[in-house]
Amino acid sequence: MPIGPGQRLPAFVGETIEGQLVATRQYYLRSGLVLVFTHVWPCADCGEYLLELDRHLAAFRTERMEVLAVVPLVHTLVLDWRGTVPRFPVVLAEGDALHRRCGFSRPDGSPEAALVVADDTGTAWQVWSAGLEDRFPPVQEVLAWAQYVSYQCPECWETDRW
Repeated sequence: MPIGPGQRLPAFVGETIEGQLVATRQYYLRSGLVLVFTHVWPCADCGEYLLELDRHLAAFRTERMEVLAVVPLVHTLVLDWRGTVPRFPVVLAEGDALHRRCGFSRPDGSPEAALVVADDTGTAWQVWSAGLEDRFPPVQEVLAWAQYVSYQCPECWETDRW
């Protein structure tokens, strides 16, 4: 079952395409997260969507949101961007374990593409599955959720909001 609104993202540490270690906990209490899970690489639609998010990176950061992508390396060892590389961290995950921990697996067990908007405590507010057709939400909709989440006050949260 996929992670849903009101649930915490599992903490993880991963290595980026630049060789740097990134931990989800480093974002907590500093910024929210737009976390993108891609299909097994290479996936042209997932790659194009990451570049579209990158074009709006300044708008996300204005809302105290960082973008982070997770790419499962199941049948490949290298990412070939053939051009522009996103400016946000792209974590290379060995196999599909991280996707499975978050519940983003297709019926055949392969990693499913998805997107999560989480606040600065790692709590998911909105989750989209890209499905078998790579249907990610429009970037403007993701940005609207990022704006909404950034305006919430953790000290004033209602316990029954979900």
